[in-house]
Amino acid sequence: MPLIARNLSVARGGFRLDVPAVTADREGLAIVGRNGSGKTTLLLALQGLIPADGIVERPGRCAAVFAQPAFLRGSALWNVEVAARDRRRARSFLSDVGLEAAARVEAARLSSGQRQRLALARALAVEPEVLFLDEPFANVDADARVALRRLVREYAAARGCSVIVATQSYADVVALAGRVALLEQGRIETLIGVDALKAHPAPYLRALVREGEPSP
Repeated sequence: MPLIARNLSVARGGFRLDVPAVTADREGLAIVGRNGSGKTTLLLALQGLIPADGIVERPGRCAAVFAQPAFLRGSALWNVEVAARDRRRARSFLSDVGLEAAARVEAARLSSGQRQRLALARALAVEPEVLFLDEPFANVDADARVALRRLVREYAAARGCSVIVATQSYADVVALAGRVALLEQGRIETLIGVDALKAHPAPYLRALVREGEPSP
């Protein structure tokens, strides 16, 4: 079942988000835009975590990785085991994100990059039908980002999971999404396929592509 939202509206302080329609299916959706454009607000509204007007139809199992994830007290293994409900499976998910050696370390003592890896392991342990990602690899080592993007992509393909990623990373976009939504001041100004990204004239999208491509 895809995630479908209609007539979604959020008012937070002086900011307003208005999205007439958005759909996330197995193709994957990347939400991009400048700081303050509403990316995180849209993700939170789609998850039902903040008050919003409109209709959101979502599958029963959803999981999220936030830019600054929160954890239960206890070890990294315990945090994943709560989601996986099985210690063996929890260890497997920790291994997938490269944290097997930190299984007994208190989650609060992990580095920011390790915490983001732990959040991803915990999210995948839920076996979600929709996976929400908010700048999921911002603090992760550069060499690990490639493996983690591959892990998410392979999980989504194998399970038919819809991925919705809010990001300012061109690498995240091309690895995890088939469509791109450009948010500007709380509105979706552009919705295109990833294959059309390089040719689009929007200044932000052109800058996103230029930064993500290797220099000549």
